[in-house]
Amino acid sequence: MSWLYVTEPGARLIKRGGCYVIQRENETICEVPAGLVEGAVIIDTVQVSSQVIVDFLHNNVPLTWLSTTGKFFGRLESTQNQDVMRQKAQFDLQENDPFRVALSKRIVFGKIYNQMTILRRYQRTAQLPNMDDVLKQMRLIANKIDRDKEIEAIMGHEGAIARLYFGQLGKIVPKEFAFERRSRRPPEDAFNAMLSFGYTLLIYDFYTALTNLGLHPYVGFLHSLRNGHPALASDLMEPWRPAVVDALCLSLISHHEIKPEHFTEKDPDTGGVYLDRVGRRIFIRAYEKKMQGVNKYFKGEYSWRYSVGMECDSFRQALEHKDLSLLRPFIIR
Repeated sequence: MSWLYVTEPGARLIKRGGCYVIQRENETICEVPAGLVEGAVIIDTVQVSSQVIVDFLHNNVPLTWLSTTGKFFGRLESTQNQDVMRQKAQFDLQENDPFRVALSKRIVFGKIYNQMTILRRYQRTAQLPNMDDVLKQMRLIANKIDRDKEIEAIMGHEGAIARLYFGQLGKIVPKEFAFERRSRRPPEDAFNAMLSFGYTLLIYDFYTALTNLGLHPYVGFLHSLRNGHPALASDLMEPWRPAVVDALCLSLISHHEIKPEHFTEKDPDTGGVYLDRVGRRIFIRAYEKKMQGVNKYFKGEYSWRYSVGMECDSFRQALEHKDLSLLRPFIIR
């Protein structure tokens, strides 16, 4: 099972026989057996036939629309997994401050641990002179989080650690990809463009896993509630950001799979830099290969995407039993 990505401008997605077919100007680009598709992502100007839409809804295959810059347009999904009582439990616990704080700490500690692991891995070759001092600072701030009693304080300390982490990451990458800080809307350089695009793909993997479990992806605990933001998906993906996306971006540029020419020129109005069509295709192919690949971080061997589902299911168990020990934040070694 895998995800279908349609990135060709002007392409059309139809169903023919037992396959989903991508066409452009009456030319067939590829055919994919329908039974292998568990989700689909459409980039910008792609037409989708009504037969495909009905088929996706019938088979519970979510369809996500993104712009060429990674902006989320919308989503088509079946309602067959909706569980209103499970979602009510989410809303109830969202008002439970001790639960929110304890859950947030568990998530943030997982993220910090994974960030430090990524830095240690690449320090073996980077040999940055101040790395030990930075890791020490990260640990000291993490100790403060352990004593925090409010979400705002946790987020403030998490942000301080993130600045240290990305500051070091900017020194590790090759000179042509070097950056000084994390910039989001818009991404101001090539490496930030990759991070932003990767985080967008990852959050909708979590979004899908949560909706498949009947959970409400917009009712989170660490991130504040706001219209249009899938806060729970954003919460649970935090430890996965460095483990999946940051590591993938570092690998792609270290192996020269993505190069400086795979990005747009900086937009004079917004200052944004984005992957171009070829760069997006390379990135998506690598991301999908990663998510289908096997890891051993949980007991047994599972694909990364299946592990996302396991993580979300552990949250479901923690929610239903009001027992945070059942949540297993993703930790790399």
